[in-house]
Amino acid sequence: MSRVDTLPPARYAVYVDVSAKLEQWHKPSAIAVANDHTRVLLVTAATKQAAARLLAHNPEPAQYILLATLTYLAVRPELENLSSITLDQDYSGLVAERRILRRLLHLLRQDRPRLKASALRMENIAGSRADVLARAVYKGASRPNRVVTLAEIERLL
Repeated sequence: MSRVDTLPPARYAVYVDVSAKLEQWHKPSAIAVANDHTRVLLVTAATKQAAARLLAHNPEPAQYILLATLTYLAVRPELENLSSITLDQDYSGLVAERRILRRLLHLLRQDRPRLKASALRMENIAGSRADVLARAVYKGASRPNRVVTLAEIERLL
């Protein structure tokens, strides 16, 4: 019997989009990760509101912290296989982008310590597969892979 050598899986880029901005506290939000693999998480309005209350005394806007946290939860299952993560530019401005990406990088490095900051970016990805998936789940046309709980968010804050 001969031995078969296997190569490590090729790394790939993913795109992340959120439908219903996170600061729309009275609406649920769907966060989609798409490229070779897809995943959509749903966070209910009640969970977003409870998380915002937990973050009320944080100097950073709650929606920035939630975007980083939810992105981490969405990409974590495939993190070892990712070459880059591009988030939709829902929050424009250099300060907003730096805060979000810095927090996300901190979370990601818990699992992948050597991940480079250059692997993260924010761009307009309207019309992308992630955008379409997030919108479909938000509108109820598709089901999410799972619903995010407040306990998951709390563990990462």
